[in-house]
Amino acid sequence: MAESIQHFQFTTENQMVKQKKQLQNNPSQDLITAYLTIDIQKSPKGVEELLQKIKAVRSGQIPSWERIGNAYCLRLFPNHIEIEEDYAEDTGSVIKIPITDFESAVTSWQEVINR
Repeated sequence: MAESIQHFQFTTENQMVKQKKQLQNNPSQDLITAYLTIDIQKSPKGVEELLQKIKAVRSGQIPSWERIGNAYCLRLFPNHIEIEEDYAEDTGSVIKIPITDFESAVTSWQEVINR
């Protein structure tokens, strides 16, 4: 079952909070934060590529997309994304995150790194 995260705003480069209501110990939030800070870092090109691929997958232009990074593997699907730790011995269960929530987080990350 997908966990919903809405309206992200990055307040620092390694902290993400939900506007209106702060989430505590949310595995989806933790994964998105870790992915963006470790694999995308402060790369405007990396963020732009993510946003382009999100748009392409959501529109059906491409059926899915995968990016293997420094520490995580990202998979984009039309309705959700999956982030898997590349270095984990036991990957455990995959958390499905709505693609719209991930897109919102990536857009917020873009604003932070462009400051």
